Amino acid sequence: MSERVNEVVHLESKRLLNQGRIACVVGGDHAAPYGAIRAYAERFPGLGVLHVDAHADLRRAYEGFSHSHASIMENVMRLEGVSRIVQIGIRDFCEEELERIASSAGRVRTFFDVQLAAARSRGALGESFAAAIDALPEAVSVSFDIDGLDPALCPHTGTPVPGGLSFHEASALLGAVVRSGRRIVGFDLNEVAPGPDDDEWDANVGARLLYKMIGWTLLSQHLIEPPHLP
Repeated sequence: MSERVNEVVHLESKRLLNQGRIACVVGGDHAAPYGAIRAYAERFPGLGVLHVDAHADLRRAYEGFSHSHASIMENVMRLEGVSRIVQIGIRDFCEEELERIASSAGRVRTFFDVQLAAARSRGALGESFAAAIDALPEAVSVSFDIDGLDPALCPHTGTPVPGGLSFHEASALLGAVVRSGRRIVGFDLNEVAPGPDDDEWDANVGARLLYKMIGWTLLSQHLIEPPHLP
């Protein structure tokens, strides 16, 4: 079933790209965008992936399953057209994943949440973002797991972890990608989960983050003019 989902997402994303449109995936499980990232990498060889998440997602398999959200970046790293994965906000990982990062020969650059927190405390978070963006090539796919945010913003996501980015920090990160001259060629947003009793908070945050991702993507491709704010 996973292979079938990957193939359907890949073919649909490829179809949209062939029409000159922007393809994006709204999950769902973070395994969902694999086929889209494959399509981006085929269209833009040397693609970089900006991965915002609480988790490294670099397990070869989780409970015997190699296509879960715990393995999405391991699978993406195997795509021929992906040159580098830059991870932001990682704070939940296992020894296998640390070894994978260390043995990746620089193909995975991880900016751990504890490092970002230290930079934030000294007013240097922007410098950390700049270092992360410098590691990316010109064409960038953004893969955003909602649990990359502070769990106060996404309390009902499946695997919330203390720490993470604020909403404005996430938008600032995307804005810094665009201001660097890089182009966002595709994106995905995953793991947004509804709360009980018609609690709309998670959906509200997810929708607004999606809105920001769309806007920054369009700006990066010069399809809209930047707003003029006071």
